[in-house]
Amino acid sequence: MAKEMIWSYLVHLGQCMWGDYEPGDGGYCVNKEPLVFEQPVWAEVSNKLKADGCCNTILIDLGEGLQYESHPEIVVPGAWSKKRLADEISRLRSMGFKVYPKLNFSAAHDKWMGIYSRMLSTPYYYTFCKDIIDEVSELFSNPELFHLGLDEECLSTQTEMAICVIRNHDLLWHDINYLFKAVEEKGARPWIWADYVWHTRRSEEDFLKHMPKEALCSNWYYGNWEHTSGFWVDSMRGYTALEEHGYDQLPTGSNCNRIVEYCEDNMKITVEKCSEIVAPERLKGFMMAPWEMTTTEMKQRLIDGVDDLTNAYKFYNSKY
Repeated sequence: MAKEMIWSYLVHLGQCMWGDYEPGDGGYCVNKEPLVFEQPVWAEVSNKLKADGCCNTILIDLGEGLQYESHPEIVVPGAWSKKRLADEISRLRSMGFKVYPKLNFSAAHDKWMGIYSRMLSTPYYYTFCKDIIDEVSELFSNPELFHLGLDEECLSTQTEMAICVIRNHDLLWHDINYLFKAVEEKGARPWIWADYVWHTRRSEEDFLKHMPKEALCSNWYYGNWEHTSGFWVDSMRGYTALEEHGYDQLPTGSNCNRIVEYCEDNMKITVEKCSEIVAPERLKGFMMAPWEMTTTEMKQRLIDGVDDLTNAYKFYNSKY
């Protein structure tokens, strides 16, 4: 019997994964910007995912989009109640989707944490992380997978921020292991962006020495697979490095034209290339990440992402 592959689609409930707080509120880092998420747009996109039959998994990036009972101090105007999110999870599961949570704990993508984004690696931070993971795990009925983000924690991604913070060496691995333990205690497997293996300019050896094999690794490359030098070659190399050292992978493609000009067929080519690079027993599936907010303005981009995932899904099932 053929194994069941994960065909996943990333949707953003919250949007505060980028940037930092500017001076003016006395350092309290309270987000007063209302949540940007249009439910009718998401209903149309999710219904298309169901109708097209290309997707069996929804990954919800929560960020600041939920009214966390354990830490109401980070709640933003318009954030969803836990009941509203529970109802949405139930709706998606009734459509046949598996639904998993995502929270980004990278120091480059933690604006959603409010004041705790300025308390990295302190007792207050660790308590916050554990509280939020526990609360979200309960809301998602102790999911099998929990995405922790952890991408792009390097200087180049923070040069425009008010405060640049990068964890290094034993502290970084202490924090990663702490987060892994928190989700594992709730019965979930840690799922991460795996670009640390190439993107941060730290050594590939460091990642391969310390990253637990329990991690489900989503490397990403959003080009046309024809780059011959520079950043995107490093990105492509990530898939090979992870495979050479026996990590389970769930490669990620995108149709986001703000990231790279050559992304029209990225999802399909990613499926083709990674199916050749990654051994079948370690290739757990694929993800489409449009990297757009769920709004009327961005609806066509989100719909196009469904079409790209559908084409990639059909290609895979016709060839593999």
